[in-house]
Amino acid sequence: MLNDIKDVLMLGLMNPATLAAGFMLGRRADQIQKIVLAVVVAGVAGMLFAWALMLTGLFEPKIRLLGGVFVLSAALGTFWAWIGFVTRNRSGPPNDNADKPE
Repeated sequence: MLNDIKDVLMLGLMNPATLAAGFMLGRRADQIQKIVLAVVVAGVAGMLFAWALMLTGLFEPKIRLLGGVFVLSAALGTFWAWIGFVTRNRSGPPNDNADKPE
């Protein structure tokens, strides 16, 4: 049981897919409600990355760990999506009609 928790923590905390998906989707979110979608996608990305590690043999295959990896990846995805959302470029596209008379 304790080894499974250690494995979930290792697969969840050291997961570049969670970081990348959460941060990039957080940067693309134009409303704070879209952070929820970024969290779910980060959780799925983290779980799929862990599954790929198990398929390639780089990590011992324990399919029962993937649920825990999803939950931990979603929790960490919340952090990364929020960081991406806060640091996004808010300037938007330039307004070409600003100097044209009506």
